[in-house]
Amino acid sequence: MEAGAGYGEQGENLAAQNPAKGGIPLPDRSASPGAPPPPPPPVEQATSFTPGLTPLTAPGMNRPRPRGMPPVTNTKRSAMLLKRWAQLTGDPGIAEAARRLEFNG
Repeated sequence: MEAGAGYGEQGENLAAQNPAKGGIPLPDRSASPGAPPPPPPPVEQATSFTPGLTPLTAPGMNRPRPRGMPPVTNTKRSAMLLKRWAQLTGDPGIAEAARRLEFNG
């Protein structure tokens, strides 16, 4: 119920909105001229997307290791890091940990 209107009566604001009673005419939205075509399905959009990136498995990106050199493992990397820390800090505990890791790795 609109403010200022009695029960069952249509208020002035609602009457002003009614185009049949001299109100503001509403636009006809039943047929829009030149409606854009619907977008393609999401799967089709995704498959046609080309970001322009080179994949990691592209030829020429994977450099082979020189022959005769064993691969560097994470244990060896850790031992080298600890050895460097021991040299920089002079801490005998870190040096001992580096020796043990290098020996066991």
